[in-house]
Amino acid sequence: MSTYNHCILKPKAMNEIKRITMTEDEFYEKFHPKMNRFFQNPEDCPFGGAMYETYGREEKHIDTLAQCPNCQRSVWTIIEAEGNMYYVSGWHFVNRFGYIVTEELVEEGLEIEVKLETNPEE
Repeated sequence: MSTYNHCILKPKAMNEIKRITMTEDEFYEKFHPKMNRFFQNPEDCPFGGAMYETYGREEKHIDTLAQCPNCQRSVWTIIEAEGNMYYVSGWHFVNRFGYIVTEELVEEGLEIEVKLETNPEE
């Protein structure tokens, strides 16, 4: 008879990630989005002047931030899913609409989702 234990272990990193949701008001109160550095006039840029596009020089700027261990925690992806818009902490590719960079960093090991209730073009 074998004494081999057949248990399956989950990767440690999966166990350490905490996922939370917050309201749009809580997001703005806690993280403070920065204005898109490529525009002087906030009216020229969606999401109150804070959105970065998914192409060109704006995407290159976000890619640079996403490569830096601390800076990447200030990057949020705007995604569209099932007819709703969300801010999701971190750099994501699937369903991306744009990116936001915030003043404050997301705590390490934390993933945050924010369902947008307002019109993103405001």
